[in-house]
Amino acid sequence: MNEFSGSVPQYYRDVYDIVSKNEVISQSVFTKLLERSGLERSILAQIYECIDCKGDLISRTNLYKALSLVAFAQQDKPITPKLLENFQGQELPKPKLGDLESLKLSLQPNVLSPTILNVCYAEFCNYDVIDVKLVPEKKGIFLKHSEYEITSRRNNSTVKRRYNDFVAFNELIQHSFPDRMVPRLPPKKMMLSADRDFIEARRKSLRRFLLIISRHPAMHDSALLQFFLTYSGHEVVHKIKEQFRGIPDEFERSSLTEQTKDLVPPETQAEFAASKEHIRQITAHVAKLRDMATRISERSKGNAADILGFGKELIAIGNDGTTASAWATGGNDVIATLKRAFRSLSHEFSLISEKHSLQGIREEEGVLDQLSMLVDILQAYHSLCDRHERGVLRDHHSALKRYGMMKTKRMAATVTNMEQGGVDRIESKILAQEHEIANRENRNFFALHCIHLETQLVYANMQILSEVVGTLVATQIKGHKEMMKLWEDVAPRVTDLLPNETR
Repeated sequence: MNEFSGSVPQYYRDVYDIVSKNEVISQSVFTKLLERSGLERSILAQIYECIDCKGDLISRTNLYKALSLVAFAQQDKPITPKLLENFQGQELPKPKLGDLESLKLSLQPNVLSPTILNVCYAEFCNYDVIDVKLVPEKKGIFLKHSEYEITSRRNNSTVKRRYNDFVAFNELIQHSFPDRMVPRLPPKKMMLSADRDFIEARRKSLRRFLLIISRHPAMHDSALLQFFLTYSGHEVVHKIKEQFRGIPDEFERSSLTEQTKDLVPPETQAEFAASKEHIRQITAHVAKLRDMATRISERSKGNAADILGFGKELIAIGNDGTTASAWATGGNDVIATLKRAFRSLSHEFSLISEKHSLQGIREEEGVLDQLSMLVDILQAYHSLCDRHERGVLRDHHSALKRYGMMKTKRMAATVTNMEQGGVDRIESKILAQEHEIANRENRNFFALHCIHLETQLVYANMQILSEVVGTLVATQIKGHKEMMKLWEDVAPRVTDLLPNETR
């Protein structure tokens, strides 16, 4: 549809100011706005078709077109693509959508439901950007240990941490958020002495560990995380335990504790079981993708080593000082010519080797690291499910079992006419156990509520796969273009290795 030529009234601009957020209009708000016109759905469908919206966001121009078409429809004019094109030199009509104040109130976002994650992938990725670097020099007089420099963009902080500091932080964050996905720490050491590759893999794993926690909707604002990312004093393990060891967990801190039953719909158990199985299947696929990405990166690095070695062997032939006799060559000077040519190919093969090495790094950092992040998240989810089934549910069942035994004991006391003092003690224990059961039941419902949100968080993080595929494609295109240019530069040199008459 072409641009309309009528002048835009102030009402249109006022409506735009109400419905736009950061200069864009969401499809849901746009739909609510048009529904206030009172027009039939068939007419609204015609308006949608005429403005030709693409995607989930509505532009200012499309909003103005829609407002004018709504006004025409309210005047009983037929909606056609030509309607606005024929409307020239006049102010566009004003639709009847109610006064601006009531319009503003009606389009306010609904109160967010606590059972919906309400955070998209891009939003929680912007919570913080964490980097972890290995401090070059090992610390310690007798027992050497690695130290890591951690930077947090959100806190504008840089601190140094040992692996044991991560261990203390991990224990406390698991206690503080027992019903959330907390990724596993990498092992402390592989053997008696950790080699360079292991230390680098551990550095990357520690970075992913902090990234997952700092981007978690429930944990990114925790005082515990802020302390770990900002405290610059000594004795981190002692200080962090001293300050946070006795803090209550998320259930005890939550304002939702008294309404946990209302947060868990009846179908939760069935949905949880189905989702867990689906995520288990996805985990298997993602793990295979990571294994293949590892091999892709290793092949590029292997190609770098082989190309460099190939060039070195050619140069070795060129630098061979042995002179072949006329008896051996029969007068053929091919080997002498090749020697001169091979000595000049050192630079080209080094460049090609460097490009293969760079390609391997790109594949590792752009593809493999992202897949490893997703695997860590998925494994954290499965660990959460296992903890729930082993912990909260088991404790609840144990409390119910103890309660049943106490009820049986009271019944026996009544039958045997036990002294009143003994019966009162049993009654007191039963009341205490009832309170314990109620608390365990609430904890169970709260855990299920958290698992519901964590499941949504897993699916939100699946966007990582789109980034992985996009990065893989872009990386391969870039790498192959660079490689082709280098090989094309080598081609004329290889073509001219021997004079024409010797070919």
